[in-house]
Amino acid sequence: MTKNPVALVRLLTMASAVALVVASIAAMFAGVGPSGLAWAWIIGGTMIALSVLSFVVHLAFPDQADRAWDEMNQTAHRASLVFGYWATLAAFLLLLGLVLSDRLDAQAAFYWIGPVLGIAPSLHFILSVLRGRAE
Repeated sequence: MTKNPVALVRLLTMASAVALVVASIAAMFAGVGPSGLAWAWIIGGTMIALSVLSFVVHLAFPDQADRAWDEMNQTAHRASLVFGYWATLAAFLLLLGLVLSDRLDAQAAFYWIGPVLGIAPSLHFILSVLRGRAE
């Protein structure tokens, strides 16, 4: 694991996004916790706060920010975005099939595409960090 503060804040932000979205999905399936709108505020507020923290850390450690975006991290970041694109496309096609076969309501399908769109790139990048391919 890196000691670069910029990379650590970025990893914290991505891990928080994944954890909060998974927790909200689990809470909805279990029927516990706040409603869907409250989860949106929790997730959104946390991500805004972590974005501000990331901005402050970038300003406080400008030399570390350059190192946090070296070529290997840029490659892992691009791969994460590509993975997110294909994961979202696959989820969209799966949900479209369920809607067209009347197994799922269109509003529910629209709701479920959001978590995939939100966490797929972050999850891939976190796995890249854990595999040592990014910092």
